[in-house]
Amino acid sequence: MKKLIEKYAGSYTDRVIALSVLSVVVNLISAAAKFIIGIQLSSFWYIVNSSYYVTLVAARIACIVVYRKSRREKTADMRIKTETDFYRGSGVFIFLLAALYLILCVFMLTRQYAVVAEGYDAIVIVGIVVYKLIFSLYGLRVTRRLHDRVTETLKTISLTDAGVSLIAASATVLNFIDEKIAVKTSAALGIVISLAFMVTGTVMTVTRTRKYNKSKVKQ
Repeated sequence: MKKLIEKYAGSYTDRVIALSVLSVVVNLISAAAKFIIGIQLSSFWYIVNSSYYVTLVAARIACIVVYRKSRREKTADMRIKTETDFYRGSGVFIFLLAALYLILCVFMLTRQYAVVAEGYDAIVIVGIVVYKLIFSLYGLRVTRRLHDRVTETLKTISLTDAGVSLIAASATVLNFIDEKIAVKTSAALGIVISLAFMVTGTVMTVTRTRKYNKSKVKQ
């Protein structure tokens, strides 16, 4: 079965890249829609949300471009160097995504404001977040076994997106229990999650850069 899938759908990495292209299109539409709404309503909430999706799109496009560039390299050493140069700086994307959501969460906490889904939309939102978490964790586990740095970066970005999406899911679920605590509790949770991912992004960049510099010295 595995060989049949690889024959017609390509390798796991090929499928991840293809899905990332689709995600870029969806995220671009979301960014444009939220930006237009933000301008029309003069809404800080929607404008920051739009900025988050623009950053997410930029991160995924960067991964796709590097992946295709590395596949065009003439030697394995050149391909590894292209991927390594990108990989060691990819923590910056994690930091930026988390930083934008931190701004959003601080706004939620101080203004007691958030756009929360209701009814069937709430079920869809929670379902999407659960899907993101499960498949990003599974994907990260698979790509680490494959030692594919670009795909691992894509999955780490997806995990970050899933992590901060928990904030929306939390606000949605708590809104059914008590509208007053939904925004405040979700904002507090979001601040903790965002700070954790900001630290993760910083550590990723610093650690990988140190390892890269040490390997160059040994050479």
